[in-house]
Amino acid sequence: MLPNREHNHAQLCAALVKTHQGQIRAFLRRLTRNSALADDLAQDTFLRAFQSMGQVKDDTKTKSWLFQIAYRIFLDHIRKHKRRQELADANMPPDDGTFSSPSGMKMDIEQAMNSLTPEQRAAVMLCLSYGFSHSEAAKALNQPLGTVKSHVARGKDKLRAFLCVYEKA
Repeated sequence: MLPNREHNHAQLCAALVKTHQGQIRAFLRRLTRNSALADDLAQDTFLRAFQSMGQVKDDTKTKSWLFQIAYRIFLDHIRKHKRRQELADANMPPDDGTFSSPSGMKMDIEQAMNSLTPEQRAAVMLCLSYGFSHSEAAKALNQPLGTVKSHVARGKDKLRAFLCVYEKA
């Protein structure tokens, strides 16, 4: 049987995973464009979070703290595997200006999101998909507020341009 302190820590860790695992995994899936890799990075996120649990002083900031860890792990992965990322980007289908029918909208949205830089994709997802304020996203991404606002604005413009075919439909 675990001593009381370790038992409480284990319960806290389990609750943290249960509450935030889905959003962290989805966030990383969109950044990496690879479900298996995203799951590995999410696991690393929670392992790093468990090791640093004492750093969280305010429970209301736990969500942005976890997203900050996830984003840092993603950036670490990119730095370590830059060549593999370049090969993956080189194998992306070229943008030939054609769009699918409305039934292919989900694929078009995914392709539009993939056309954003990783920084824009992260900022857009946090602010538009997860409801983060610009300041919360800036903290999670460890970027200045103005930079995050710029990434969101530019990302929205690119998405709007990419998906403009649906405005006419």
